[in-house]
Amino acid sequence: MPEAAHPSAAEIYPTLPIDAPSGAELYRALGYARGALPAPAMAERIARIVDDALPRLQPRGVYALYAVTHRTAHSLQLESVTISGSIGEYLKDAERVAVFAATVGEEISQFAAEAGKSGDAFAAWIIDAVGSWAAEAAAEALMARIRPHLGEQQALTLRYSPGYCGMEMAQQRKLFALVQTDAIGVTLLPSLLMHPLKSISGLVGLAPQAAIQQYRSPCEICPRTTCHMRR
Repeated sequence: MPEAAHPSAAEIYPTLPIDAPSGAELYRALGYARGALPAPAMAERIARIVDDALPRLQPRGVYALYAVTHRTAHSLQLESVTISGSIGEYLKDAERVAVFAATVGEEISQFAAEAGKSGDAFAAWIIDAVGSWAAEAAAEALMARIRPHLGEQQALTLRYSPGYCGMEMAQQRKLFALVQTDAIGVTLLPSLLMHPLKSISGLVGLAPQAAIQQYRSPCEICPRTTCHMRR
């Protein structure tokens, strides 16, 4: 087996502050087209469900920072661990990469399940969307904790996660070997899904600002042109 990789920096955040979602953020998570709004009565009902769901969120995160020791267009090596996929191309200008995980805990999913079991499929759908939005918000809050490691004229790239951006889901195992996910209660199931379900893992590069301005978003070459989360 390869030697364990040793990050140059690592932090665990048992709590991460996130703000309540704006209407635009929430409606996008619910699948509304940009600029579209629900009818007033529907918006009021959604707001009530969201108010009940927000206290169930437990945002937390962890990251580990590594130097890139080798790369090709289809691989990225972080010390002894090689991540395969187009990630090597997307992060070609990053000399360092942060491996991260963020979650909002299990309670929000349990709350959605309870609503579904009680026959309120609409509430279950809204609560699930709140959990998805909050996981993204927790990941963004974690990015703010990584930014102090940026050098002069550097910026963070987009976030890249297994299952997207040219990385197969199986690469998830390698990411979990690089960051202490158990410190925030996140585990990897045999199915390669994470538990809690409302969790995000991935990579983010620390690269020159000038290079980042030329990056193509992987969404630009993804065939799912109708995806409401398209960046």
